[in-house]
Amino acid sequence: MNLQFPRAVPAAIVLLFLCLLAAGAGCLKDSSVSVTGITVGAEKVTGGEVTLNVTTELQNYHGVSQGISRVQLKAYDTSSGLVAADVTDDAGFLGIRGSGSVSQTIVLPRKGSYKLVSTVFENGQRKGQGEMTVYNLERLTPDSQQTGLAITDIDFLVLKVAGDRVEIRTDIYFTNNGAAQSDPFEIEVKAKEEDARLLADKQRVPVAGIRPDATRVSTVTLSVPDQYNYVVEVLVWKNDTIVRRGEGNVRLRPGTTVDKDTEFVTKEIETSKFVPSSGSAMMIPAPMPTKSPGFSTPLVIIALGSLAGLLVLRRRA
Repeated sequence: MNLQFPRAVPAAIVLLFLCLLAAGAGCLKDSSVSVTGITVGAEKVTGGEVTLNVTTELQNYHGVSQGISRVQLKAYDTSSGLVAADVTDDAGFLGIRGSGSVSQTIVLPRKGSYKLVSTVFENGQRKGQGEMTVYNLERLTPDSQQTGLAITDIDFLVLKVAGDRVEIRTDIYFTNNGAAQSDPFEIEVKAKEEDARLLADKQRVPVAGIRPDATRVSTVTLSVPDQYNYVVEVLVWKNDTIVRRGEGNVRLRPGTTVDKDTEFVTKEIETSKFVPSSGSAMMIPAPMPTKSPGFSTPLVIIALGSLAGLLVLRRRA
């Protein structure tokens, strides 16, 4: 008997036949699915939360995938060990030595560190697992604070010394490293005493937009007590949000430590010498007591009275 097969056999029937043949021969067995990589990106950052996009890469190294692979993603707080987020999504059918991936989003508090654990399941059986730790989420800049502005330098110049007060001009250099012109913003400059952190003066001024790759100098004048050391803080405000910080130091009374931290020596600074020649340094001298030459009037009267008394005593004698 001669058997004749149709000339055109559907490809699906051929593939199924080959799979059954290989399975019967023992060549293809249960699948071996593993997590080959985890990629994490910050999708959204607010003041209090971070939305992470976590992509898990999968690979079936041998055998036949017998069902839909599912990936469970858990985020553990590294300080407490508690689960902060838990999501599960399908990764699809991996087939014979197939690969795949699944992207998942989780929302975490914008603080602390978390261990991300991706576990792949197939037909309810745990197949593989991978993990990655994200650290210090509070260091992520919120989207509302994203800016290309950078504080590249801060200069200080003494304008005037009057009594125990010093006027200091603060020049702040802003550079726009972004691709577009920056929006107008405001800066707040504070002078705080270095040790006690007491606020000596603060000023707030507007700054116009800056072109890309351009630098602009903004000037603020601070009036502070003389012979103190100061930390000058610069805050960049965009609407109601601080988007950049910087600081410098003004030391009007510097000190130095000698003999291996056993003695602290304070240096005297004559601040008026730092006033530029074009400035008007106003030194107010301390009032000095005046003194007239010779005896004062009360002393003359007492002396004349004593002389008259002596003359009267001599006449009686």
